Amino acid sequence: MPDSSPASTSTGPIPSNLDYSLGLPGGAYCLRMARKTVDRLLRAHDLADMVELGVLAASELLANAYLFTPGKATNLSIRWRFGVLRLTVFDEHPRHPKAEREACRAQRRAALSMLDAALDASDSLCCGLDEVGGPMAGNKLWVAFSRDAARNYDRLRGGRDR
Repeated sequence: MPDSSPASTSTGPIPSNLDYSLGLPGGAYCLRMARKTVDRLLRAHDLADMVELGVLAASELLANAYLFTPGKATNLSIRWRFGVLRLTVFDEHPRHPKAEREACRAQRRAALSMLDAALDASDSLCCGLDEVGGPMAGNKLWVAFSRDAARNYDRLRGGRDR
């Protein structure tokens, strides 16, 4: 009888099965670990051409979370679907009264300046910041981009064409 356990049916790491979530304790020291993890996951899943922009995106999203929710845990999700890499960071940012909410959102958006510069350089990149309601209150920051966007970013920063 053939072995149908997940390990025996797995095709190994390929782009279509890139789907990871990583809980990170609060603290900027986690940025280095997250960057290395994103780098290794993308390379292992045959997405090495997306490493530079993927690592920048993870750094920017997590730095934003740590800046606005110091000492709080975060969660980084990395997925490949439909030809797009999507990185999402959830943090525990407290909900503000309505009068303060827009000012805080504007500050958080401004803190994503490097990522915004990369966004301006490519039409195939998108980035967002949303409040998460309910019992799991906080914020969700995300970026999604295609291989073309990653190649354009690499060219802009003087990298070799892959």
